[in-house]
Formats: sequence, C-alpha cells, structure tokens
Amino acid sequence: MNILLAGGTGLIGRKLTERLVSKAHTVFILSRKEINADSELLKFIKWDGKEIPETKSEFDVLINLSGEPVMDKPWSAERKKQIIESRTASTFAFVDYINASKNKPGVLINASAVGYYGNRENEVLTEESPSGNGYLAEVCEQWEKAASFSNIRTVLLRTGIVLSNQGGAFKEIMRSYGFGFGSWFGNGEQGFPWIHIEDEIGLILFAIENERIEGALNLTAPELISNKMFIQTLGKVSGKNLAFGVPSFALELGLGERAQVLLDSQFVKPEKALASGYHFKYPIAESALKNLLNL
Repeated sequence: MNILLAGGTGLIGRKLTERLVSKAHTVFILSRKEINADSELLKFIKWDGKEIPETKSEFDVLINLSGEPVMDKPWSAERKKQIIESRTASTFAFVDYINASKNKPGVLINASAVGYYGNRENEVLTEESPSGNGYLAEVCEQWEKAASFSNIRTVLLRTGIVLSNQGGAFKEIMRSYGFGFGSWFGNGEQGFPWIHIEDEIGLILFAIENERIEGALNLTAPELISNKMFIQTLGKVSGKNLAFGVPSFALELGLGERAQVLLDSQFVKPEKALASGYHFKYPIAESALKNLLNL
C-alpha cells in the first residue's frame, strides 16, 4: 500500500514507519524540513502543516500524527492557540485532500488523546464516554471535530501515555530512578492510562486493516491502574522500591496549568479494541516494564 504520514519523525511515527516499511508498504512522510533521503519504500514530501502538496502518487491510507508538543513550553494564551491550531490545521489539510480526491483513500487514521475525557476521578471510561472539561479536553474535541468532516472511514486514536525506552514518558520516569527513587504525582490515586509502544503500533495497524473499526479508538492497555500503583510496580520490577509522592502544589508551582497533564485522572478501557479481537502483547504494567527494562 501507499501510505501518507504526517508526524513521522516523532516517537510513535518513527516506530510506525519502521513497521510499515518492514511490511513492504511505501511510506510518504510529510515533513516541515527538506529531506533528501528517498528510498524505494520511504519517501519525503515537504509541507507547511496546512496544505498537502500535489503529488503523482495516490494513497491507500492517510495517517496524521502531527501536533505541537504539549509539555515543552508554558501554556501562555499564544502557546495554547498554537497547540490547538497545529492539530486542527493539519487535520483539515488531510480532510481537504480527501474530499478533493477522485480516488479516495480507504481510511484516515487521525491522532487524538485520552485528554478528551478530562479529569474523571474513578470513572471507567470507554469510547462511548462523553468528553470532559478543561483545556486538554477542548484540544481533543476540536481535533476530533476537524476529522469529522472527512468523507471516508476515519479512526480517532485516543492515545494514552506511550511507554518506550526510545523516549517519551518512560525515559523521563526512569531518570528519577537513576538517583535510586521514583515518584508518583499528587496523591497518586489518579488513573494512569498507559500503553506499550508495541501495542500502540499494533493497534494502529489493526485499525488500518480492520474495516469494522471507525470513530474513536482508545489506545490504552486493558489494565486499569493508578499512577501510584504504576510507580510501585516499576519499583518492584526494577528492584528500586524507594518511592514517594510529589505534592500537587509543587507540580502546579513548577508547571502551572500544565500540571493537569500529570494530575488529571483517567481510567480508560480499550473496549473497542478488545471487542474487535485485538490481543494485547503487554496487557499489564508488570510485563510491559519487564520488557522495557530488558528483564
């Protein structure tokens, strides 16, 4: 298949590209930079994040993972606007491309996040749960609304915290363990909706290949676990059991409004994936952490 991918240089995008190429698919990566590294199965197209350039190729699958990082800068009014617009603009670019195409792609896979649900305390959340409140929920609502204008099968990836030893949240968590201790956030009772990178990629491929999957798809492990339980499991697996909580006020002092990313609670169940027959390679934190730590 010919696959057009935006966000191909991020943690998920790199791994996804690797897997797609290994399956002999041709991947065209939309990049803000001029990259002259085309090969038989991997090609680069320069774009501005707002409009997909005309190409001679037609695409079977469109995947949009692009968007400004959420945690790298304080949430000023301007930064908040950039975070939303980077997601909606790229999504509208894909929608416009689809709706203008004579030969339609089979599916649009568009990123979203579990932030859609907002802070929900102990509620178990499925794809049928309504959106929540707060800035992150607003981001995801607008992101998903933009994708809704597509006139082909569209899958919305409500991704949780992706665990990989190549970067992202897991490497940040392990930095503290390098000093011999780990920490949960606030009281640690908030839901921690994680997923191993292998299942993140597995579910994206599953969604591409399974025509019954449409609309929201929770990309989280089946295990419902709190932030504190996750850190304690990591301590048990790694043999470094010293752990404590970072008070909410300290996080809010250091991160401002961004602290909600760490403190909001979401116990997210991947109901649609399970009902559709996807088998998780790492369904529980203990097995996932052992793999990531090469144990």
